[in-house]
Amino acid sequence: MGFRGLSEIMQKILCNCVQNAPERPEYATALKALQPVLYDLPPVIVAIDGKSGAGKTTLGRFLSWRFNVSLLESDLFLIRSEQKISYRYDDVRNVILARLDGNRPIIVEGIVALALLKDTGFDPEFHIRVECVEADVSDMEESWVGYAAEWPMQDSRCLVLELPVLHEAPDETPGDCC
Repeated sequence: MGFRGLSEIMQKILCNCVQNAPERPEYATALKALQPVLYDLPPVIVAIDGKSGAGKTTLGRFLSWRFNVSLLESDLFLIRSEQKISYRYDDVRNVILARLDGNRPIIVEGIVALALLKDTGFDPEFHIRVECVEADVSDMEESWVGYAAEWPMQDSRCLVLELPVLHEAPDETPGDCC
């Protein structure tokens, strides 16, 4: 199967509602926007940011699985502080460099993903901001407001993905699986 066949398969997947994620049909928008960015898996960075609890990590995990690329979850590199958001920048830089040097893309997700990338010397090829009305900003309100003002969504390399709140699924009995 050549690249042409792969492209046709990807188009069929994208045309159908997001398989294996029926609770988030909004993900189809992100898949469609990222298809030209990640086609042929170039060494690029995709950033995902948004408020705490908005769904950044879940989206990042889904996209990394769907496109078969690495995901850097910035919370794993977070240095806990009550004053400001801070990371183990050298470790983040090394992970990103390892992927880019290997000619592979990487998705970086976090509350302040664009600031993290700037502080580590990188510029993303594409940026997704996840918004959810019910997202919690109480613990990081000041950091988020300042960040959102400094990093507005302003060009064609950006996508705002509005996600509705998911309600807990009713208890399923064994055997109810598809």
